[in-house]
Amino acid sequence: MKVRAVVFDLFNTLTAPVDDVDFRASVRAMGWAAGVDPDAFTRGWFDVWRQQLDGTLGTSEAGVRRVCEAMGAEVAQARIGRAVEVRLEFSRQALRPRGDAVATLRHVRRMGVRTALLSNCTADVPDLWPSLPYAELIDEPLFSCAEGLVKPDPGLYQRACERLGVGPAACIYVGDGDDHELTGAARAGMRAVLIRTPEETAASSLSERGSWRGEAIDTLSEIPGLIRTGSAA
Repeated sequence: MKVRAVVFDLFNTLTAPVDDVDFRASVRAMGWAAGVDPDAFTRGWFDVWRQQLDGTLGTSEAGVRRVCEAMGAEVAQARIGRAVEVRLEFSRQALRPRGDAVATLRHVRRMGVRTALLSNCTADVPDLWPSLPYAELIDEPLFSCAEGLVKPDPGLYQRACERLGVGPAACIYVGDGDDHELTGAARAGMRAVLIRTPEETAASSLSERGSWRGEAIDTLSEIPGLIRTGSAA
């Protein structure tokens, strides 16, 4: 079957790899900005991480406020705003594209293949999305916090196919393996492909980077070749 669409993960796939140490440091910086104990804030932030990913908490501001309230801290609105700005600035940096991302997306579009995005992310990402250099090259962006579904929920993959107007067998899914996204894509009927990242040895228990035995690539620029080989792995 001809490949009609490529569905991309966002972080560590379209973006340059993000160091987990830097990520955690940014959360501590949010705590400092809010004027609360940064270590307690970090613990609280990850306590409600799932609720941020599925959109239960709503905006980034609401997420910061929830964490501070759970700590028993009364925080002025101005400090909440400063913490949100810290989060937004980190996300702007984290959303920088891989060196070959924009060129590959343009190539895929020239081949007549549609594109989608499936990202497990917090509310700051869709807020920043329109300003990103690859946003206009993605036909159907789906963010977990807006969709109310988190990978590897099969409904999220199905929703991407519906919006693309293609069946899963005509889709390639490309991701770095976090949140068992590749297994989820394969179970949904897509051709799942791992993109390797330099920090594979630091993979979390939610990552399948180290255990994936399916197809794998090292660069996004290999994707046009995958499209030409069709949907059979």
